[in-house]
Amino acid sequence: MKRILRSAAVVSVAALTVAGLAACASDSSASTGGSSSGRSTVYFGVSAAVTGQYAQYGEQFKEAFDLAVEQVNAKGGIDGHPVALKYEDSQSDPKQSVAVAQKFVGDDSVSLVFGDYSSAASIPASPIYTAGKLLQYGFNNSNPDFTAKGTQYQWSTSITTSATYTWTADYIKKQGVKSVGVTYLNTADWGIPAYNAFKEEAKKIGLKITDAEGVLDTSDDYRPSLTKAVAGKPDAFVHIGYGPDAAKLVSQLRAIGYDGTFYGGQDEQSFDGTKDAEGAINGAEFLASNPAKEVQDFVKAFKKKYPNETEVTGFEAGAYDALNVAVAAAKVGGTTREGILAGFKKVKDVPSVVYGTITFDQATRRVASPELTPSILKDGKWVAYNG
Repeated sequence: MKRILRSAAVVSVAALTVAGLAACASDSSASTGGSSSGRSTVYFGVSAAVTGQYAQYGEQFKEAFDLAVEQVNAKGGIDGHPVALKYEDSQSDPKQSVAVAQKFVGDDSVSLVFGDYSSAASIPASPIYTAGKLLQYGFNNSNPDFTAKGTQYQWSTSITTSATYTWTADYIKKQGVKSVGVTYLNTADWGIPAYNAFKEEAKKIGLKITDAEGVLDTSDDYRPSLTKAVAGKPDAFVHIGYGPDAAKLVSQLRAIGYDGTFYGGQDEQSFDGTKDAEGAINGAEFLASNPAKEVQDFVKAFKKKYPNETEVTGFEAGAYDALNVAVAAAKVGGTTREGILAGFKKVKDVPSVVYGTITFDQATRRVASPELTPSILKDGKWVAYNG
């Protein structure tokens, strides 16, 4: 698993690359990732988990952000202006993300904010960003409500949960599966809406759900729920959740004797490194094994900068894309808050390691026509699956 980072204390802005997610005794930091041209710096804020249960994702995002910033600044920044990032630790907690939003809105130097990791943390902060006319780029936020109930200041490059789990139900049915047992995160902001999308599509296409059990990502013992979910002897099993909970769940599923195909998990190290997760199937937005030049250039650059990181996942890819989209928007509309917003409304065909290119659907403020790739976990790595 990626290293979990420690906390930090007072704001310190330096035009230097910050090597770790948390600077010594600092809970806010800035990094430029390249040499300064002497012109004014363009600052983007990052609301993410530096500490807490989602800290591993915060670190993954930071590594990708810093690589992208380094590359952008090496090419002259934004029309000669170097780019730097200001980090605040939200712990991906709604109460903390609101406080972070207030801090960023009050900082006139910040022209855009990335985050948060979860929709549950992002959505409560959205009214603050809207009131401050500061664009909130929830690049990892898959809850449709983040943009659907947001304003022109909320944008995302994440495929929605409803689209993801509609696709999942359709794909499972196409594999000849007639019935599934299901577990889903019992959370109102993400897990329940995701399960409802899956359930509605399953009903429409005739995929039988033998039993569905709501679970919590903080649990260590899923066996009672799993026993109920597989009592009807389903052909396959579906978990609607995150990587760390899926890692625990799939091991316990195998331990109680169920050997059907597991649909679920995430491309992150705790799940990828779980022996019992081998053979899991999922829909991927990003695959490091994709032979496309832009993908392999990114993977090569990432591994060169971080030689101790053995995997490059969709979390790093999504953050890398997000930084480059923000830069492209600033080049189109300008580096002020107003300019960034104008740029998001105009930018088209931004090169992307996730989607090939990114163009926003202006009605949804999400990527137009995103696609998923069937993938399977083999030898601890996700690869395209044609089964």
